[in-house]
Amino acid sequence: MRLTTWVGGAAWAGSWYLMYLEITRWHHVKPSLAFNSDIGRAAGVEAHPGIPLLLLYGVCAAAPVVTVAAAAVRRPVS
Repeated sequence: MRLTTWVGGAAWAGSWYLMYLEITRWHHVKPSLAFNSDIGRAAGVEAHPGIPLLLLYGVCAAAPVVTVAAAAVRRPVS
């Protein structure tokens, strides 16, 4: 469980940092965490999120749950 906690914590921190970059630098995601479909309209293309961005959304949601659950299971109950 210790490995799961460390990997989950690293995925948690890394995914939230990448989401920060998606919002502030790359502008693929709005601050409300919705996909920014306005970026494709300027070129006349229907924009949609790709697999890497969908995977990032999934990791941002799952990593905190996995990390907290692994830490709770590892902790002995007194």
